[in-house]
Amino acid sequence: MKNLFGLAVLAMLMACGGGGGKSVRPGSAEDGTPAWVAQGSGAFSVESGKKIQGVGQSRSSDPKGRRQSADSGAARQLQGTLDTMATALGKASESTKVNVGDDISAIARKAAAASPHVHDHFVSGDGTELALDQIELNAFKQALQSVDGDDNLKKEAVSNADRAFDQLQKQ
Repeated sequence: MKNLFGLAVLAMLMACGGGGGKSVRPGSAEDGTPAWVAQGSGAFSVESGKKIQGVGQSRSSDPKGRRQSADSGAARQLQGTLDTMATALGKASESTKVNVGDDISAIARKAAAASPHVHDHFVSGDGTELALDQIELNAFKQALQSVDGDDNLKKEAVSNADRAFDQLQKQ
């Protein structure tokens, strides 16, 4: 369903002769449309590694407001995917500790906040702005090891991160 949305956006952009801003990386598609536009939100394995991303969009005549709205949408989409991953990490835990899911979710949220995020923007020919908020899985796993929390739960979350990512990717 997420990919269907991305494909619909890409088709719309191609039909409108989509253009880009300074932050658009050339060579992603023939018309300059970045690959993340077609992918949409979710978990993706790409040539450069595993990534979790959120894509937001906004259409407004005010460029500053449009960018802020698109950025907020991307952050919300990414947070939703990260929340799903945190839940999967909690379920994968073999700890007998009470409320282990809540503890692992808290650690995962701290790690997501501490992880470097990739941000990008694309403005289509019709004035719709799309924003990307992305975290690489390896950076997330490194952040899991360094945030405050129970060391055993952090180690377990790191060891289960690839499995949780694979579950996200199947959704």
